[in-house]
Amino acid sequence: MAIKHNLLALAVFAALVFQGCSGAEMSHRTSAFHRPEKAARFFQELDRLTHLYGVGDASRFPVEGFPYLRTDRFFEALKDRIDGDAQERCWIRQMQQMDLESRRKEIANLPKAAVTEIADTFGMPAYENAVFQQTEFYSDQLLAQDYQNALFVENVKRAVFVPDEYATLHRWVGLYPLAGIPVTIATTLSYGRFKKWHQSGPGELPVLGQLMHFGPPENHPGSEAVAADPLFDPANLDVLGLPGLSQDQLHGLVKNFAPLITQDVNAPYDRFGKVRWREGRIFIDPSSPAVYYYISFTFLNGKPALQLNYAFWYSERSGHTTPWIEKGPLDGLTYRITLAGNGQPAMLDIMNNCGCYYFIIPPKAHIHKIIIKPGEIEPLIPAWMPDEFPEKRIQLRVNSGWHQVQRVSAGDPPPQQASYALIPYETLESLPKENGRHESVFSSKGIMKDSRRIEPYIFFSMGIPKVGFMRQRGHHAVKLVGREHFSNPFLFDKNFVYEP
Repeated sequence: MAIKHNLLALAVFAALVFQGCSGAEMSHRTSAFHRPEKAARFFQELDRLTHLYGVGDASRFPVEGFPYLRTDRFFEALKDRIDGDAQERCWIRQMQQMDLESRRKEIANLPKAAVTEIADTFGMPAYENAVFQQTEFYSDQLLAQDYQNALFVENVKRAVFVPDEYATLHRWVGLYPLAGIPVTIATTLSYGRFKKWHQSGPGELPVLGQLMHFGPPENHPGSEAVAADPLFDPANLDVLGLPGLSQDQLHGLVKNFAPLITQDVNAPYDRFGKVRWREGRIFIDPSSPAVYYYISFTFLNGKPALQLNYAFWYSERSGHTTPWIEKGPLDGLTYRITLAGNGQPAMLDIMNNCGCYYFIIPPKAHIHKIIIKPGEIEPLIPAWMPDEFPEKRIQLRVNSGWHQVQRVSAGDPPPQQASYALIPYETLESLPKENGRHESVFSSKGIMKDSRRIEPYIFFSMGIPKVGFMRQRGHHAVKLVGREHFSNPFLFDKNFVYEP
């Protein structure tokens, strides 16, 4: 036992030393950049207040040593692919924009006293917009100055890093190789249940309550309109191969591909709705059905591809058909569409908003082979992409209580259908409260507030902190056995060999 404790202490010490050395090395490298003192001090103070009041936005990840940059897994992957000055500048500008988007939310979420404090310190009006404008100014100033250093881009590449959602130390302490055996068996059994659901006919799935249908308010324009969209013309892509999206273009794409949702409603917790604050707690308003959307990027057959993400939320996971260890307040699903270079759907995938029960719906005609690595659980592919899609909308059949997607089909909207609102996901990251202030529904660690489960006590050995809790975008671990993330840009390319 003493040996085990000594090894544990040594592992913790080594991790701390490594992190300290890494931070010291980057601090030494950036000290030669001769940054404007006031601009550097502004970001130090803003970071201090953000940390002090716990309002950090975890949707993107800071780039150590460069306080005006943030990144994600896709842009981390790009650092090994960019070539030439134009691509490097575009890559860095995109990460600067990510930081500004997060800073805007963080400043809005700061208490008035903190806004007043930084405004007084740096001589500006004491309101959020003035502080954000100063953030933009100092961000550009630091970036321009850092570009004067010949090693700037090299040092940014060294610093760009996104940690994964798995705690190796937890797995080591929890005897992961042994604990993973029963979890592997349980995972295989759940895969069988999902496949049985998805291979059932539309009238064969059980109904506990009443089937209710929800969809976006606008009509579906059809795949031809998407294919003809100049957004996907190669001439309109930036130097990284990414489409530049205006808000109107984004909203048009989101409306076009928004799913129909058929929900088995047996209790109030089966009504997904708008997320609000009520008496200091998160409240899902069932009287206002809502779906929250955001975009992301991935690689598809080695090329950048645009993704549309649709997340919706329930007040709780409950009901007699739900595994007891998974029951608890707040629940949700995310449905994602990956678009090929011509704007046509190339992949569908779905997860619970805790990262659980992840599965992929690929187009059968485009998949040559599913890659199954020795010693790993094969990807869950319960069905193929419907042939009628995208000419007709995707329909998701969701069960009561457990809120699992049991069937993915495509068809015309039913005659009796309620409309849901399409709301930008970033609204959740700076949500208005009754007192006029704003607060994110997620913690600075990327965990949804007021979300609770007992699963961390049961699955501690799997190494996912707060496993089973609802999570913010960018923080979804989707495997208990092995390591995988919903935001991994190589997720599809590592699982499939495509037809020529």
